[in-house]
Amino acid sequence: MDGKEFTVSEVIDSFGINGHTWLMFVLLGLANIFDGYDFMVINVTNSYVAATFWPDAFQLNAETGKYALQPQYSALMGSLTTWGLLGMVLGGATGGILSDRIGRKKMLTIAVLFYGVFTLPQSFANDVYFFAAFRLIAGFGVGSCIPVVTTCFSETIPSQHRGVFVTFGMAFMVAGWVLAGLIGNPIASNPQSIMGDFTNGEVITAASLRPDGTMVTFCENWRLCYLIGALPIIYGIILFFVMKETPHWFANSGQKEKACKALEAIAHQHHDDSAHYDPNLLVVPPKPANIGPNVLFSKKYIVATAAIWTTYFVGQFCVYGMNAWIPTWFQGVGYSAADSTNLQTWNNFAAILSNISVGFVSDRIGRKKNLAGSWIACIVAIILCSMLVQPNNMILCVVLMLLFGFCLNYAITAVQPLMPESYPTALRNTGVAWCQAFARFGGSGSSIVLGAIAANALFKTAEGATNWSMVVLVLIVPFLLGEICTLMFVRETGGKTMDQLAAEATTEDKADTGTTLFAVMMVVAAILFILCIVCPLAVDGWAKSAMALPLMSIGMLLPFIYFFIFATPQIKNSR
Repeated sequence: MDGKEFTVSEVIDSFGINGHTWLMFVLLGLANIFDGYDFMVINVTNSYVAATFWPDAFQLNAETGKYALQPQYSALMGSLTTWGLLGMVLGGATGGILSDRIGRKKMLTIAVLFYGVFTLPQSFANDVYFFAAFRLIAGFGVGSCIPVVTTCFSETIPSQHRGVFVTFGMAFMVAGWVLAGLIGNPIASNPQSIMGDFTNGEVITAASLRPDGTMVTFCENWRLCYLIGALPIIYGIILFFVMKETPHWFANSGQKEKACKALEAIAHQHHDDSAHYDPNLLVVPPKPANIGPNVLFSKKYIVATAAIWTTYFVGQFCVYGMNAWIPTWFQGVGYSAADSTNLQTWNNFAAILSNISVGFVSDRIGRKKNLAGSWIACIVAIILCSMLVQPNNMILCVVLMLLFGFCLNYAITAVQPLMPESYPTALRNTGVAWCQAFARFGGSGSSIVLGAIAANALFKTAEGATNWSMVVLVLIVPFLLGEICTLMFVRETGGKTMDQLAAEATTEDKADTGTTLFAVMMVVAAILFILCIVCPLAVDGWAKSAMALPLMSIGMLLPFIYFFIFATPQIKNSR
């Protein structure tokens, strides 16, 4: 660069949008599509899977004349989603650290292959223990994939367009959710066996009673959906040969020559065959004195950690909890299983639209304003859904699901650009991955918590049915918490290079490793896990206990209390 010193960010910004940008866009997008399918397929098929493992879960209600999920199985059915999410927690926590050490390309390839290989055995499961074990293991790969994709986008895209591409990446994941509905719903709801003896087992679900009063049994075609989920095995091999490592990672890992070669390769795709970058002139921001997840809780980073951990926790709780229960909600209102799953698919289709638009708005008005406004929109949307959802009005319900899906997924995706922008390269994927891993405690607990709420007498009608209009209003509480945490902890990061963001961070105290506060947070996470996941699954009659809701509420609120106590004193120093 004419004998001048340069940074990786400066060179990438000088390229603008180019062929390499679009190649990474496609490669990372496809990884997220497969990832999204793997997660959502359980929500599409869970009533059929549950009917296989618990044949008496759905029984005929003499008063309504319809099959309904028995209350004692509500938390268990919610746990079918939980196992994959717990695997995602472990995968995100481990994969983020490995990605910062072995590289983005290697970690992403391993993650994609991993969840493809371990989704395959789920199609052969004959009991819940086998199924749960492989959901947990496959979730490890799914959880490792998402933060690597986010980090790769942030390290590949020019600063002025970073928000758009990072959020577009999440749109790909939601596209995987929609594909899971479009593929899984017609397969699972087919009463005829699609693959002979492999899928000819019979199951009885809430959809078994037809409008004319006759009953139909479904075959175990849900197994085919998990065979399809093994396709990432092929894509992982493609990634290994096609994807390139990011120049940012090369530079930060001390491989300046490889970083420059990577930049030259991008320049050649930009039709600049004469580009040459001298490794001796490459300026690399200094690494943090300490590296590891504990550093996220040091005085230098705890406010940024509070911002993304709390807001993403809220988003995961609401998105994953509602996706797990939307079909059951609408079946309870009176819609068929197929129509209920279609409404869930419309909800996720709206998520694609929101993920496409959120990046443009975020780059234009800023990260903080965008996120703060989105929580208000979520509150309005959930109130409208509670008031207006009704039977025999499919068009109205589609509109409401489009509104709610757009607002909720807009909010959670608005957090995405903040993640990679909050930490330096050496700590970036660790920070992104641990944020997503922790937030999935919210997601994994939410399906169980909402199931327990739905089974609680406080949320029952006079006839004993679940009053879903009351259940969904519970989401106002996390939405309000998201708004408060956004206003308190989020700092503006839009439009700045990664190097500028690193330079704006507060001075590092090498003696402050954040170890003590990290240990306290792990205790908080353990309490949350016990109260909101272990107890509902292990304690008989937990959902009906008078102490269940107060204890689960405490478990969910503890992380927010933690950050209000420990991050608030550092807010002034972070500005």
